Amino acid sequence: MTSSVASLNAVALLCWTAMACAVNYNGASIRELADSVMVHGEGPFWDSENNVLYFVDISEQRVYRYFQNRLEHVQLDESVSFVVPVAGQQGLFVIGLGTTLASLRWNLNESTHKVVGLAAVDGDKPGNRWNDAKADNNGYLWAGTMGFEDAAGNIPPGRGTLYKLNDTGCFQNLEPTLPGVSVSNGLAWNEDGTRMYYIDSPTKQIALFDYDQATASISNRRTFYDFKTDNIPGVPDGMTIDAFGNLWIANYGGAQVLHVSGSSAKLLGKLKVPAQKVSSVTFGGPQLDKLYITTLRRGVTPEEFNEYPMSGKVLEVSGLGVQGTPNRRVREKCFRLL
Repeated sequence: MTSSVASLNAVALLCWTAMACAVNYNGASIRELADSVMVHGEGPFWDSENNVLYFVDISEQRVYRYFQNRLEHVQLDESVSFVVPVAGQQGLFVIGLGTTLASLRWNLNESTHKVVGLAAVDGDKPGNRWNDAKADNNGYLWAGTMGFEDAAGNIPPGRGTLYKLNDTGCFQNLEPTLPGVSVSNGLAWNEDGTRMYYIDSPTKQIALFDYDQATASISNRRTFYDFKTDNIPGVPDGMTIDAFGNLWIANYGGAQVLHVSGSSAKLLGKLKVPAQKVSSVTFGGPQLDKLYITTLRRGVTPEEFNEYPMSGKVLEVSGLGVQGTPNRRVREKCFRLL
């Protein structure tokens, strides 16, 4: 067990024993990670093995890493929607490139990179692209697509699919687990792997599934949290889960991150953010006690930028008083020869 995970478990036990853990929404410190502005920042992943933050800029077709106080990127030739490291393979990642699932080789302290296409999806739906993705507790990759978004932000409904990378057939068969979604987005699993939380953004809801770890399958879909319940503006986007099993949900169009109980679905609090279009969140730092937030600059008017001056920045939030859970890497089986 790593020191960060051991510390995480100790804090969780202390908080549950005391029956309370105060979250410092208003007193937390929010800083810009770097000067660079993201047109469409997304998909933050904290690599606990190497203390590196990875994320993407979908519109600029870039994968970024923040390592030892340096921000670096590789330039790709299609929109890139997610980046997830592969277990047991230093410098190897799974990325969503257009509608192609691809591998990215990008070693630390090296500027060169290599991309290999692995499988393509949604060939019958022109304009579709990958969106959010995560590995579950066992390392299976779950990744979803969405339809083409026009300049006004309109997206055709029902053209996306949530896929699972089944390492029985590897890249011959990306399993279409949940078809007919509109904007496949945030994913999270509880610690014992019995629950999967899922966001299809236009529904303005977080769905809950029963999750079977033995078969990596989902069942019994129901609505867990509805934005209408608390009159939340905008839509849910990316999502993560903390050490206490509670959800942190990026509120796109709401200039905040929502904190929702993972058991009761009660809104626990709101972390206000000086960026209107909040796209995703993850916990990171050596103790997993920092919250990293990606945001968008795209479509923000000069007037809105005056009100939300950190639009397009990647943000680091310290002092919340909460620890997260480690981001999961993708299972190695299908990637050993890459």
